[in-house]
Amino acid sequence: PTPFLSSVIEDCMEKGVDVSEGGAKYNFTGPQGVGIANLADSLIAIKEFVYQKRQITLKELRQILSQNFEGRESIRQRLLNYSPKFGNDSREVDEVARKWARRYCKLVAEYRNPRGGSYQPGLYTVSAHVPLGLAVGATPDGRLAKEPLADGGISPVRGRDRKGPTAVLKSVSKIDQLLASNGTLLNLKFHPTVFDGDDSFEKFSQFLRGFVRLRVMHVQFNVVSADTLREAKRNPEAFRGLVVRVAGYSAYFVELNESLQDDIIAKGRI
Repeated sequence: PTPFLSSVIEDCMEKGVDVSEGGAKYNFTGPQGVGIANLADSLIAIKEFVYQKRQITLKELRQILSQNFEGRESIRQRLLNYSPKFGNDSREVDEVARKWARRYCKLVAEYRNPRGGSYQPGLYTVSAHVPLGLAVGATPDGRLAKEPLADGGISPVRGRDRKGPTAVLKSVSKIDQLLASNGTLLNLKFHPTVFDGDDSFEKFSQFLRGFVRLRVMHVQFNVVSADTLREAKRNPEAFRGLVVRVAGYSAYFVELNESLQDDIIAKGRI
């Protein structure tokens, strides 16, 4: 029970019911969908290599995944590099992401939580994609077992968005984010040199206007080079003031745990 918290939340005192037992007027719970980009990339890879090109059977793929691609790096590279990836404004894979994100959100909204309130689906990870990845085996998109899942909820898998930030926005905009009533999260990282030119901020403002026109719910940025982050990891005392955006919060980079630092470093820059 949380008596003090309950005392300042509407309806708990009137009902004589603790907030943890459903006393609040609004009792929603927000579960998060994680790995939408991994799912879309994986399903497209299966469709292409198993059913269209017939380069591998589903049984063989399952065996390869169970062995974490051991001795089958060539197949892993094909899965990684020769099928469409979410985040590049590719109609086919973006449609898969849209379909399954919608199905997830619709399904979650059908249920009631233990306090009698509704479930409000969300599509963001904060930093959970790193520990959750440790519990997930190899996937058909070429991801190795224990590697992080796609960060951000609706961000592309790191390093797979190869056609620039506008293409990322276009892919993400195809997901119906109004259904994700608990929120979404899109992470983008820009190299500092993007802002060196005289017209750089005008271009960035146009990019943000495009973000609004496409009705993407959320985006956040890190403007830092991977080299700077690596140096901060090696020499934390010299980078105590380096702040990075993680998810719904910003943090001093040198105070993050190593696995999260590595994930931020590995995220593709634009």
